[in-house]
Amino acid sequence: MSLHLSSDSNTRVNIHTNELVARTGIVIFLWMIATIAWLLNINNLVEYFVAIFNPCTGDCLNLYQPEKWSELRWIVAAFLGLLSITPIINLQIWVFSKPGLTDSEQRMLRLVLLLAPVLFLIASYVTIAELLPKLYSIGHAVHSDYGFVTKYDAVSLIYFAMTLLWIQTLVVISSAVMVCSGLTGNLDSSNANWWRLRVYGFTSLVSILSHYDRTTNGMIITLATIFVVELISRPWTTKSPKYDVKLRRSFTEEGEIISNLELVCGCVNGPIPQAEQCLTIQDVCTDKFAHEDLIRIVDNLKPSKISVYCCNKYPVWDRLSNLYQGIEIIVNTDDYAAIEPTFDR
Repeated sequence: MSLHLSSDSNTRVNIHTNELVARTGIVIFLWMIATIAWLLNINNLVEYFVAIFNPCTGDCLNLYQPEKWSELRWIVAAFLGLLSITPIINLQIWVFSKPGLTDSEQRMLRLVLLLAPVLFLIASYVTIAELLPKLYSIGHAVHSDYGFVTKYDAVSLIYFAMTLLWIQTLVVISSAVMVCSGLTGNLDSSNANWWRLRVYGFTSLVSILSHYDRTTNGMIITLATIFVVELISRPWTTKSPKYDVKLRRSFTEEGEIISNLELVCGCVNGPIPQAEQCLTIQDVCTDKFAHEDLIRIVDNLKPSKISVYCCNKYPVWDRLSNLYQGIEIIVNTDDYAAIEPTFDR
């Protein structure tokens, strides 16, 4: 179901598509320019990283696969080029996405675009400057203790570091999306599977395509990546929802099941139904954040009918009815036998 909010940009789909293609073309062009710039100095850069990762003081590095060395130089340059234009990529994502997002979704996207690059830089520095050199040194010490004549492949040292950095990229981006969604109230246990399907699905697709030539390793890396993201986002995927929503279900004369969301606004005093399923969202007709909560509830539960009580802002519900044309919305209904309680502000 297509949802068009009042705050959305009233633009045709083909215009959105043209804008997306244009912004993507700009990003790809700038990525190529940045990659070429890094490629001009890639030899010195790769030699610097080889010197950092070299676990021994003597002559123990060899180049067993010269063709892989050329491939690795392009991969490193492309990765650094992508990192160099990250601010431009984030700007393009923000400008394109902002008109179609609610306020809470905009806050979530801002946090992701700001938090993900910072976390990635911190994790990359720790991995490249601290973790990998120590791991390589420990491994070399073990080999020396066994009396092995140590010879290491320079390509393998750099390639393992690049693989680890790419996994970190996927973990940081996916975790940032999940955590920021939880912090802004967009993610809880009621819609956690919706977020998992989209975030983990995209992460799995990119991860598997990145390791297409090593199917077994690609699957293991993908599963490990998803597992780490799930652990990080666990406090929000298991968080209780803000509203305990229950739908009242009944049958029509034709035997069709009707799910009814009974909603109390409370902007005016009036009778409310005696039902445990009744949901109260104070001033949902005027409070923008409460209205966004209602939209998330409706998107998640998809009721057949919405019965609204204690509200006199009929134009608001007319607009909501236009958004969800398949849902019947009745304001201040009195079709219940027991409507004795009265809502007092």
